[in-house]
Amino acid sequence: MHPSQSLRIARMCAGLFVLLLRVALGATHAAEMFSSAKVAVYFSPNGGATEAVVKELNAAQTLVLMQAYSFTSVPIAKALVEAHTRGVKILAVLDKSNETDRYSAATFLNNFGIQPLMDAEHAIAHSKVMVIDSTTIITGSFNFTKAAEEKNAENMLVIKDAPELVKAYETNIRMHAGHSHPSLRQAAVGSSGPSPATVSGHGAIRGNKNSKIYRLASCPSYEAMSPANIVTFASEAEAQQAGYRKAKNCP
Repeated sequence: MHPSQSLRIARMCAGLFVLLLRVALGATHAAEMFSSAKVAVYFSPNGGATEAVVKELNAAQTLVLMQAYSFTSVPIAKALVEAHTRGVKILAVLDKSNETDRYSAATFLNNFGIQPLMDAEHAIAHSKVMVIDSTTIITGSFNFTKAAEEKNAENMLVIKDAPELVKAYETNIRMHAGHSHPSLRQAAVGSSGPSPATVSGHGAIRGNKNSKIYRLASCPSYEAMSPANIVTFASEAEAQQAGYRKAKNCP
C-alpha cells in the first residue's frame, strides 16, 4: 500500500475511532481527548502487520503489556524475547488455549524466562492488544499468528499520542492479569511450539536459561545439564543473539 493511501485510510479510521469512543464512553470531551492521536492501519493478508508489530517491539525500552488470543507468530515471539533480553519488562496475558495448544508460543517465551499468564476466567480471552512503553497501542482483529498475516482477512491499528486511551488499555490488561494464572507449561522439555530446536536433538546447542551460558555437544557437562533449565539453539549465532554466552570450558 502506498504511504499516502495508508495515511488517508488512517485519518478516516481515526475519525471513526473518535466517534465510536464518544458513543461508547458517553464522554462529550472524547473528541478533544483523542483528536491528536496518530493512527496507522494495516490489512491482511500480507499487509505488513507482523512487520509493524516487530518494528514497535524492537523500539521498546521499558515495558510491553500484551493480550493475545492465538499466539504462534515466530517473528513476534522472537521480538518479545529480544526486548526481554534488553531489559524490557514483558507482561503477556494469553487465552487459556495457549496452555494446551500444540503450536502456542507460550513455551517459547517460557524457555527465555518470560512466563505468560493464562486468562481462564472467560469463555474466550479474545483481546489482541499490545501497549508499548505506555505510548503505543497495537490492537485490532489481527491475531499474533502466521495465518493472520498470510491467510486471513484482518485489520490492525497502531495508535500513538493517545495517553488517556493508553491508560484505559493498561488498566484493562492489568485487571485481566490479576485473575490469570502462570503458564503451567514446562520450559524446553516437550516443547512443540516455535522453539529454536528440541532439547533431545542430537548435537543441539544447549543454553542454561538461568545462567545464560550455552554449551556445545563437545563441551564438558553438556549431558549433565538439568532438562528443566535447558533452552536449545540451532547455532551459536542464534544463542548469542538471544543474549547467551559460551561456557568458558568449551573447546
